[in-house]
Amino acid sequence: MRATRDTQLRESSKQCKLLQKDKLSHLLRASANEKKEHMNGLPEIKWSQVAHLPYDLIFKILLLLPAESLHRSSFVCKAWFNLVNSSNFTDAYICHSETVFIFLQLVSQRRPKTFSIEAKLGLSEYHSIFLTREPSRSYINFLEVKDGKSKVIESQISGLKDILATCNGLILATCEQNGGLLVINPVTRKLVALPLGTINARDESYGFVFGHLTGEYKVVHLFRDESGYISCEILSLTTRSWWAVDGPSFGLFTKLIRKPVAAIGALHWLPAKHGCSYIVSLSVDDEKFHTRALPISSSVNDRLLEIGGFLSFVTHVTLNRIEVWILKGLQGGSWVKRHIITSNKITDLIPISTLRHGREMVFKGCRDGSFYAYDIEIQVMRKVEMEGEPHRHRSSYLPHVNTLASWESNAALW
Repeated sequence: MRATRDTQLRESSKQCKLLQKDKLSHLLRASANEKKEHMNGLPEIKWSQVAHLPYDLIFKILLLLPAESLHRSSFVCKAWFNLVNSSNFTDAYICHSETVFIFLQLVSQRRPKTFSIEAKLGLSEYHSIFLTREPSRSYINFLEVKDGKSKVIESQISGLKDILATCNGLILATCEQNGGLLVINPVTRKLVALPLGTINARDESYGFVFGHLTGEYKVVHLFRDESGYISCEILSLTTRSWWAVDGPSFGLFTKLIRKPVAAIGALHWLPAKHGCSYIVSLSVDDEKFHTRALPISSSVNDRLLEIGGFLSFVTHVTLNRIEVWILKGLQGGSWVKRHIITSNKITDLIPISTLRHGREMVFKGCRDGSFYAYDIEIQVMRKVEMEGEPHRHRSSYLPHVNTLASWESNAALW
């Protein structure tokens, strides 16, 4: 009897193992089919399959993702796509994102998986029959400054001639092939060609700004006409058409040499290389020009910056002293001295942006191209350890945030 019982137990155990094996095989086949279906068409996954977490928690978790990871995550399901591309999330992500610096670098050898702007716009790439090797191409690069060190992040996007301005993660630039205007998001690689405004201008400046009242992006073009007057025209990315507005009064601008800064609902210019006693501002909503006196006359290495949403004027007062003044509003506001930086050999430092949401200010040496970071909280200036080759010959570093922002209006979720 006992032998029979043992035989029955062994037989039962064997059948159980076979059943488990069949079940496992079935699950593996189902998983393979699901993976194959996912790879073929990225099918829509219902919200209930992935969202067992509270909605606001998912919102906060997605805010922590780098822009590239966030872009990939937006295709997980329709609900995530709608969330990530909503105006609510876009605004929150822009505020949460850390600033990097964007610049162009000439590369002699084409990078793998190059995203060609010329090809995207349907332009043929120019190659001279007299060249024995492929010409150098300009690529977008990002410079990240963190904990006293810099890191260059390369992209595969090529074909830009000049970066004119940035706004909320979008780049206003000119095309290397035909000199045309375009706007591109380097994360989503979405781009749009824009019609040129007035051409052959003797002196010009471009600004790029978002109008919160209308919810549209605007390109502002200031240029000096043949009679010497500064004229202004504005393009909406919604209509992609230019219109003229009344320019600043004659004589306000000596030269359009400084890039404008967007803050407190306007674009702001220093109207000369040095010796400015005022700034010139263009209100985004009413498209009218205003002037505002500066607290101190500017010197050659002084700049306007945006700090925490406010306009700031960073000025070299003496050889070893820099003052940071803040303006909180166009109407009725006044300049307030917020910070004083004292250090040796700072006369050739040019302020270019703030990091860590206004807690750190970055300067670039105009002689050797070195970067310096000033911690506003602990009041310490230190030289940034630069990665790779010297950056002294790269004149244009623009502050930029990597986001999924688009010029197309996105619906709000609440």
